[in-house]
Amino acid sequence: MRMLPMALLFVTCTMSGCTTAGAPSSTRAVIVGRWSGAHAELTLTELGGTIGYDCAHGGLYTPVVPNGSGDFDVLGIHVREHGGPSRIGEVPDSLPARYLGQLNGDRMRLRVLVGTDTLGPFELQLDGASRLVRCL
Repeated sequence: MRMLPMALLFVTCTMSGCTTAGAPSSTRAVIVGRWSGAHAELTLTELGGTIGYDCAHGGLYTPVVPNGSGDFDVLGIHVREHGGPSRIGEVPDSLPARYLGQLNGDRMRLRVLVGTDTLGPFELQLDGASRLVRCL
């Protein structure tokens, strides 16, 4: 029965926090909460996140789990907005995005890569005041 040794290894590693070289550690914490600052407000959950900008919004597809240095790199989407109402049936102007950040305690520096454009850096604080200017 070769299944039993593998099952025991799995249970042992799960309970003690074993990792495989190059694999993310299961003991690293998922970052959650509302991070705000000038021109951006980021809300992170255990599943991903949402972001609002002055004239855009977006989403993060996966949770933010920083490495040992506090850096993270998460894929998501960026949606450009425009002034005035949205038309019925209007297709959102959405593009793939990469959310790159550096976490330092209750502060975060965030850049967003959208195609060849870089948005930010945004200086955000956990539970900070957001200062967004919406499209008119």
